[in-house]
Amino acid sequence: MERLPPKSSPRGHARKGSVAPDLPWFLQLDCDDEVVYEDTPIPAIKGGTLPGLVEQLTRHDKLDISFNEIFLLTYKSFASADELFETLLQRFYIATPMELTPAEHTTWVEQKQKTIRFRVVNVMKTWFERFWMESHNEATVDFLKLVHALVKGSPAILETPGCAQLLSVVEQRLQGQESTTRRLVPTVNAHAPSPNVPKNMKRVKFLDIDATEFARQLTIIESGLFRRIRPQDCVNKTWSKKASAESAEPATGVNAMILHSNQLANWVGEMILAQSDLRKRVAMVRHFINVAEKCNSLKNFATMMSIISGLGTTPVYRLHRTWSQVGGRCLGPLEQMRNLMASTRNFIRYREKLRLTNPPCVPFLGTPYTSSISSIYMIY
Repeated sequence: MERLPPKSSPRGHARKGSVAPDLPWFLQLDCDDEVVYEDTPIPAIKGGTLPGLVEQLTRHDKLDISFNEIFLLTYKSFASADELFETLLQRFYIATPMELTPAEHTTWVEQKQKTIRFRVVNVMKTWFERFWMESHNEATVDFLKLVHALVKGSPAILETPGCAQLLSVVEQRLQGQESTTRRLVPTVNAHAPSPNVPKNMKRVKFLDIDATEFARQLTIIESGLFRRIRPQDCVNKTWSKKASAESAEPATGVNAMILHSNQLANWVGEMILAQSDLRKRVAMVRHFINVAEKCNSLKNFATMMSIISGLGTTPVYRLHRTWSQVGGRCLGPLEQMRNLMASTRNFIRYREKLRLTNPPCVPFLGTPYTSSISSIYMIY
C-alpha cells in the first residue's frame, strides 16, 4: 500500500469506491479523490493520502475487514503511530457540513457521524489489540499515556460503544503486556493424545521411537518457533538484518525457523550417513520417511520439508544400494511429498494445499516472499 502526498489528485481512478451517487452530497465520501484504485474489475485500493486511507478505514457506508487488516498490518511502512492516531482523532471529530437543514443535520448525524465515530473507536481497539508493533520504550509509554488521557478526557469518545475495551487494551500496553484477547483456532481433539513411548526406557534407541510421537514432538518445537513470528517481522524483512553481537538468540522468529530447518536437515543426513551397516541405513531412511509422512498428516509442512531436504542432500542421494532396498511402500509416499513441495510454478501444489488447509498448521516459509507473507497472514 502506497501513501501519497496530501491533497494529490489521482487521475482516472477516483470515485470508483465511492458511495452511491444518488445519495445526498453530505453522505458522500469526503476524501475519495485522494485514493488510488487498481484498474481491475473489482477495484482494490492501491494507495492514497493518509486522510484518504483513514476515511476508507472508517467508512460509514460499508465495512471492509480485509482492507482494514491489511492497512493495520502495513501502516508502519508509511506512517508513524503518532500520525495514525492523530489522523484517526481528526476523523472522529469530523466537522459538520455547512448549510444543512435541521432534517439534513439529523440524517448526517445518524447515518454518518455516529457510524464514523464507532468505526474509529473500533479501529483503535483493533490496532492496539492485534496490530500493535511499537517497541516498549520510554517514547512508546509517553505516547500511550497521551492516548489514554485523550480518550478518557473526551466525553464524546467515552460514550461511543467499545470505548471501555479500548481503554483496557491501552492500559495493558502501558504495562508492557500482550493483549489478553486471542483468536481461537478450532482443534479436532479437546485433549492431547497419549504419548507413544518405547517399552524399555532404560536403553532407548533412535529407531525405537514411534514415528507418530517423534513427529508430534518435532511439531511442538516447530510450532513454538512459528508463534514467535510477528507480523512486522514480515513487513519490514527484519530477518535479513543482523542481530546484535550480544544476542545469542536469532533476530526474529523467521530466523529461528530458518536456523532450525537447516539444523534438522543436516541432522537427518548425518544420522543416515553415520550408519556403517547397510541394513541400519535402510531402516534409518525408512524411519525418517515415516516421520515426514506423519508431519504431513499433522499439517506440519515446515518439518516435513526439512526432513525430505535432508533425505535429498547429495551424500544421502548417492547411497544407491541403500535406496534400492528402501522399497516402494516408503518411496511412494516420499515421492508424493516431494511432488507436493516441488518449486515448480512458484510452489503451486504446496500453495494450493495450504490454501485448502484449516488451521492449526505450521507452514513452510521457503516459498517466495509474498507467498510466505500470505501464509503467515492467513494463519494469523
